[in-house]
Amino acid sequence: MTLTDTRPTVLGEPISLTSVSKTYQTASGTLPVLREITLEIPAGQFVALVGPSGCGKSTLLKIIAGLVGYEDGAVRIGDQAPREGRRDIGFMLQQSVLMPWLDVAGNVGLPFAIARRTGQQASSRVHSLLEMVGLDHASAMHTWELSGGMQQRVALARALALDPGVMLMDEPFSALDEFKREHLNIEVAQMADQLGKTTILVTHSISEAVLMADRIITLGANPGHVVGDITVDLERPRRADMVSTARFQEISNQVREALALEKTEEYNL
Repeated sequence: MTLTDTRPTVLGEPISLTSVSKTYQTASGTLPVLREITLEIPAGQFVALVGPSGCGKSTLLKIIAGLVGYEDGAVRIGDQAPREGRRDIGFMLQQSVLMPWLDVAGNVGLPFAIARRTGQQASSRVHSLLEMVGLDHASAMHTWELSGGMQQRVALARALALDPGVMLMDEPFSALDEFKREHLNIEVAQMADQLGKTTILVTHSISEAVLMADRIITLGANPGHVVGDITVDLERPRRADMVSTARFQEISNQVREALALEKTEEYNL
């Protein structure tokens, strides 16, 4: 990827959540998923959500994206409420979900086709994105010819196609081996510096959260609620060798302590 070392002056959209609660209706009754989530995320900040399975991390992303509703509270992305189909929000999932009948360029260009924006401008944008994620040589390849890491790069380029102000990432690297995962962690963190998107990453990996984010929100479960808000004061751009530093370990331990404290309180109830 071709990256710069400084953040742009024009950033993504701010995100505001005030006392957001969510429940699901199940066969056995009402299931509370989120309880009074309040967060203020400034434009351009990279936030990681970390917590145990079932604490509502993915549900929170879907609420921000407008894919599911919520019962109480308020959510704003920029000056608008969430709604499905917003083109200023990019969403990247654990699986790349590429279209097998399209080549790499076709997959990256799919948002333009859906938005009925074709022509030279769209083609140029696709080429620029593939160059940025290091896949300009692979534009005509079939998706099944790509490694897992390459497929996720395609998915990342596709999510960025319409230049969203907000990027939502739901464990996008969890299926990769440790080496590929750390490599993409660094590249995506540096890309966030370059592009200035407001980014929320859901992950179970504490080291991934510390390596990539400006800030880590830890969540407790049953129902999901905020138990910690930890600043990651490592310098940017992030580098792989930061993992072995004392400060990296200190921040990682702060995250573990926030999650462990919540678990201890749960046991003592």
